[in-house]
Amino acid sequence: MSSTRENQGAIPVNIVTGSLGAGKTTAIARLLASKPVHEYWVVILNEFTDTGIDTLTLAAAAQGVYDLRMIPGGCLCCTGEQDFRQQLSALLAQAPERRPVRIIIEPSGIAHPGAIVDELRGFERSGALRLLSTIALIDAQSWSVAASLTPVMSEQVDAADVVLLSKAELADAPVHQQFMQWAESLFPAKRYVGLSSRGVLPEAAFSPPQPVFDFERSLRPVVQNKMHRHEHMPEVSTQSLSWADQPVLARIQTLLSRQACGWMIPASLLFDLEQLQAFMVDESEWQGVERFKAVLRTGVDCWHLLQRWGQQSSLEVSGWRQDNRIEVQLAEGVITDWSVWHARWQAMSEACPVS
Repeated sequence: MSSTRENQGAIPVNIVTGSLGAGKTTAIARLLASKPVHEYWVVILNEFTDTGIDTLTLAAAAQGVYDLRMIPGGCLCCTGEQDFRQQLSALLAQAPERRPVRIIIEPSGIAHPGAIVDELRGFERSGALRLLSTIALIDAQSWSVAASLTPVMSEQVDAADVVLLSKAELADAPVHQQFMQWAESLFPAKRYVGLSSRGVLPEAAFSPPQPVFDFERSLRPVVQNKMHRHEHMPEVSTQSLSWADQPVLARIQTLLSRQACGWMIPASLLFDLEQLQAFMVDESEWQGVERFKAVLRTGVDCWHLLQRWGQQSSLEVSGWRQDNRIEVQLAEGVITDWSVWHARWQAMSEACPVS
């Protein structure tokens, strides 16, 4: 894992999350064992109790200069929130030459990583650190394409931009293939999905995030997926918009008599939840719409996943924290004026007071 700082003075931070027993500590131990000896790394470890067994495991593996800081309590954003904030503040208050080159955070298996990301974003806005990838590990021994994720696991996957099948050496090739298909279908799309064997995390999992507006890695309307089943290529047009002085991109795709549009909107824009709720249940607004998905920032530290199919709709809290994304797919043969949709989303959004 490269340790070069992308911004002068900003400490790179990675979060390694996952359910209990997913292999988080093993993965971090492998990182500490292979880090450059002269580099000073800090691991902030969140354990449910204060026995510190995982801390001992990491200490036994580490080489060179390092610091392990344990925060008991089971959830960094709840019982350990104040301690977590104090630990970070103390690290960042050090003289530049005494600050760590990298910080790795391991929440407990029952922690809510979305709130941890919110906390880190506050430090990031000051230029003190830079949050790189948030990695969610899913245990190959317990994962099944037919099994539902627990609510906490769902939030861990939502908050992550990298999803890996850990202990992949214990699963066979069909499970690997099923996992990859499932992970690649997640919304919003992840920056990287892959396998992790024996605690080794792929180097690509730690790469800096791509620019926010990278449609090729992000929006995947259903019509785009149909390219794999047909020899037709979609007609694509991209429009650059500006809402509240923030750049917004919209991409319209046409394939097999169907149209879809995807919007990528900076996290600096906040959507009105009451307006969204009213819009979701207004049947007159959804004529000709076959599928709708959106993950939107609805409060300073609150995000929601919205979906609609047929006459059914759902709205639930999301752990996603990267950017706002919207997808609208029309039924076959339906044509719409997408500028009306642009104006609709724009009217529901405003600049976030804290961004």
